[in-house]
Amino acid sequence: MIQFDRASVCALLLMLGTLPAIAATPIETVTVHGRRPAATPLWFEEAYDDYPALGPEFAKGLVIWNHPIDWAGRGPDVPPIRAIEGMAALGWDVIRLQRNSRLAEAAQWQSQIQPLIEALAQEIADAKARGYRRVVIAGQGFGGGIAIESALSIKDLYGIVAFAPNTGVGRGRSDQGVSTPDISGELVYSNQRWTSSRLKTIPALRLFVVFPEADEQMLGNERGTDARKELEARGDLSFALIDENNGIRGNAGADTRRFDPFATCMNYFLEPDRTPQPGEYHCGTDETPAALAQMGVKPGASGGQAWFGYSTRGQETYLELLPGNRIVYGWGDGPLGKTAPGVKIFDAKFEGATFTFALPDALMVRGVHHGDEMRVTIELADRTRAAVDMHPIGR
Repeated sequence: MIQFDRASVCALLLMLGTLPAIAATPIETVTVHGRRPAATPLWFEEAYDDYPALGPEFAKGLVIWNHPIDWAGRGPDVPPIRAIEGMAALGWDVIRLQRNSRLAEAAQWQSQIQPLIEALAQEIADAKARGYRRVVIAGQGFGGGIAIESALSIKDLYGIVAFAPNTGVGRGRSDQGVSTPDISGELVYSNQRWTSSRLKTIPALRLFVVFPEADEQMLGNERGTDARKELEARGDLSFALIDENNGIRGNAGADTRRFDPFATCMNYFLEPDRTPQPGEYHCGTDETPAALAQMGVKPGASGGQAWFGYSTRGQETYLELLPGNRIVYGWGDGPLGKTAPGVKIFDAKFEGATFTFALPDALMVRGVHHGDEMRVTIELADRTRAAVDMHPIGR
């Protein structure tokens, strides 16, 4: 029979919320810009040189990023995933809570969740005192676990964004590096129980959570179906859940281009000017009115059949087929917020069910229209193509 050592048992019990509070030496936190403290366990720093802080008067709010645990080299030196860069481009201030991986390992980081939450709580209190009205806590892997866990005790958060959240133990090993099927299974099971208990009790706010397929830190276990049932049963918070059936693979899957359409959806979900209804927010449909308004589009206003969809690069795309071989074409911010939205009418060439028209810079759009089905490809400046799967609007 496998014998668990005391540290492993403590880590398991802590994740399940059954371990009494562990006394810990207070962890110093500092705010730095462009330098990394060598002997500081925790510190905050600005996330992007290209997006300096706008400040509370002009920013939509503050995003605090929590990096994954330092497995496979993905630790504090890795920047936030691309979707968070999109939030920065769209007007959010983004900072990072950094954890010194060398000191963290020595301190058995999994048992130090309370100091992490205390550091976040203090930073958020300071931010609100400076005038920030909205604070989003985000993270990946163990960082996503921190984001969810912190929402249980930090009041008045605007939102939580958690990519492949876990408690930091799993991926086939315990805190001490032991790797056996028995221990791995027990630790993954504890992560599943942790997920269920936290989603049942997380306060009502905006929650964006991703459970990718083949998450190597969860050993193939799926959580999306059960998580959706638990969140739907509550009925008091707005949530967007990207489960294992959406083509996002691996613990870092949200940091790939395949995630781009969901990153764009996330931006609409978290937009301060809009308040999603309690319940599930369905990417690809629920954000359509906001996306069209941003483009300056009134669906069907020109008398044609209207369509909306995301390209494989995450670009919001609107098409309206008009009489006289013309097409209304609209586009949005995109996943990184770097495209100015707009709408324009183009002359098109129709041949039966197919059509083509040229965009500025000699980019070409090709489409096929059969009844309620529309498939479009866009040739991009880098000589690649983006595909757009579209659905009709107003039907």
